[in-house]
Amino acid sequence: MSARIRILEAAERRFAEDGIEAVSLRQIAAESGQRNTSAVAYHFGTRAALVGALYEHRMAPINARRLEFLAAHPDAGVPTYVRALVEPLAETLTDAEKAGRPSWYLRFLAEAMRYPEYDPASVAIALERPEASSLRALISGLQAATGPLRLPPGVFAERMRLLALLVITSLADRERHPGTGVSTETLVAAGAAILAGPPHKE
Repeated sequence: MSARIRILEAAERRFAEDGIEAVSLRQIAAESGQRNTSAVAYHFGTRAALVGALYEHRMAPINARRLEFLAAHPDAGVPTYVRALVEPLAETLTDAEKAGRPSWYLRFLAEAMRYPEYDPASVAIALERPEASSLRALISGLQAATGPLRLPPGVFAERMRLLALLVITSLADRERHPGTGVSTETLVAAGAAILAGPPHKE
């Protein structure tokens, strides 16, 4: 395993357990087995760049799974698009369980979403990073699927944020307590209800 990957895995674990702002880059370097305590700065530069690299490292295979799912469901409705969001993330948990290894990625995402400057999905979409291409496709599809509701852009954005928080925090809870928590099917149903509900009246 390369030094870069060891640093990423140590950062993911510490960020998930202790918080992104609570861990120093030197602590991450030491935990990853680097003798040089400046190794994180050497490989990644800044904390924000480290967060972005961690997102890229984990999101690339998730992105591929989601794109494959979307390609297989070209006429998707809201529930199917929500499933495309949920299932590839949930599969990271089942993959880890099958391999007999711990997982920290969902808890890292839940932590990152607390900070606008670290929120990986928002940053990746804004910068049009390739590993977020499936999220851009998913959002575009959901905008079309909810078109008949005539949701104002601000309301659609609010519902998407609520959906993201619901999915990530629920899966992070499942990651923290394996074998418990909200099921994938319940998440899909709840997420679809959030997006497809009638617009509220002022």
